Amino acid sequence: MNRRLLHHPRGRAGLEIVRHPDGPIEIKVSGLIEAAERRLQRWRAAFWFSLVGIVLGGSVAMAVLALRWDYQRGQTLQFLRADVETAQVRARCWEALARYLPETPNDLIPDSKRSEWVRQCVATELARFQPKR
Repeated sequence: MNRRLLHHPRGRAGLEIVRHPDGPIEIKVSGLIEAAERRLQRWRAAFWFSLVGIVLGGSVAMAVLALRWDYQRGQTLQFLRADVETAQVRARCWEALARYLPETPNDLIPDSKRSEWVRQCVATELARFQPKR
């Protein structure tokens, strides 16, 4: 029996040719199934690694976007609260001006100065209610 073993270049799968004297040539393939299974395992590992990377990357991106959105929402709400407070103060000042009953004709506020009076009232009220920074 003359055995000749042909190895795969990487040493994984091999081809074995057996020549029987005065008989047939027998070809045995060894390691192909194991090599295919290893290749399949590598592809599965690469798939799961990619999938985990995509999921983790997506979750990190969503966390960053959620934090950014929450920060921007907080800033917007803060500005809206300030606008509402200013509008409420302005309304109170106009109401105070409308309810104002002068004691003498000299205490009467002329139409041309009413806006300035309300502006001063708003500045005074906002300075009184807002904490010093």
